[in-house]
Amino acid sequence: MCRKQSKIISIREEILDAIDEAFQVMAKKDYISFILFIGRADIINGLKPYQGTDCVIDYQLDTIYDETRAEFYVRYLRRNYSRDGFTYDGDSGIDDMHIELMIYSHLWDSSYYIKSLMRIASIVNGNGYIWNPEIDWMHKDVFMKKWIIDPLNASGLKLGPLVETCYDPSVRNAFAHSLYTIDAERRQITVRPRKGIKTLSFDEFQSLFLHSVILMNKMENALETNHRMAAEKNTALTDVFMTPDGVRIQVFGELVQRGKIINPEFRIAKIIGE
Repeated sequence: MCRKQSKIISIREEILDAIDEAFQVMAKKDYISFILFIGRADIINGLKPYQGTDCVIDYQLDTIYDETRAEFYVRYLRRNYSRDGFTYDGDSGIDDMHIELMIYSHLWDSSYYIKSLMRIASIVNGNGYIWNPEIDWMHKDVFMKKWIIDPLNASGLKLGPLVETCYDPSVRNAFAHSLYTIDAERRQITVRPRKGIKTLSFDEFQSLFLHSVILMNKMENALETNHRMAAEKNTALTDVFMTPDGVRIQVFGELVQRGKIINPEFRIAKIIGE
C-alpha cells in the first residue's frame, strides 16, 4: 500500500471514530434531539395556521442546495485519490491544488454543513436541538469558535479537535479574496488574509483538505444511515414533547410507498389533549 493511500485510510478511520462517538453521545444524552437531528427538523415560518405548527421534519431544501456540491467533492476524491501516490506535480497537479482550495473554501461556506456541526455541538453539551440555527456570516470566524469549536472541545469529544484542525479561516479567506500564491518549486502555499501571512507546505494543505472533505462526507453518510435505520422501525420514535412554538408533538418513523419505491421517512404528529 502506498503512503498516500495509507494516509487516507488513517484519516478515514480517525474521522469515522470521531463521528461514531458523537452520534452515540447525542443519542444517549438527548434522544429526542438526536432524532430531530437525524430527521433534519427545521422551522418554516407561516405554516402554523395550516399545519398547526411551524416545525417540520425531513426538511429537504438544505440537502438539495448542498447535493450538487457534495457529489462533486466525492467524484473528485475518487478520481484523484484512488490512484497511487497522488501529488501536486506538473501543471495539472497545480491546477488540482487550485480546485482543492476552491472545494475547501466552499465546504466551509456550506450553511447545511455548518448548521449540522452547530446542532451537534449544542446536543452533546446538553443544550438540546437548535431548530432554526442562524449563522453570523459577517463574523463567521468568531461564530465558528463560539458556537462550534469551543462547545465541541468542551464536550471532550474527538470531534472537537478534529473540527478545530480542519477549519483554517486563513486559507478559506485568502482563497475567497484571491490573496494566495502557490510556489511549485518550494512546494508551498502562501496565504495573505487580513490577519497576516501564513505558509503551508503542499503536504500540510493536502492533509487539511482531505480531513475536511472526508469529515463532511462521512458525517452526512452517518446521518443518512441513522435516519434510514430509525425510520424503518415504522413506529413512534420519541415520546411526546413540546415544539418551540408551543405545540405538543411526537415523531414517527414510517415506510412510505411512492410508486414502486418504499421510502423510510419521518413524520410529525400533533398530539391533542393529555
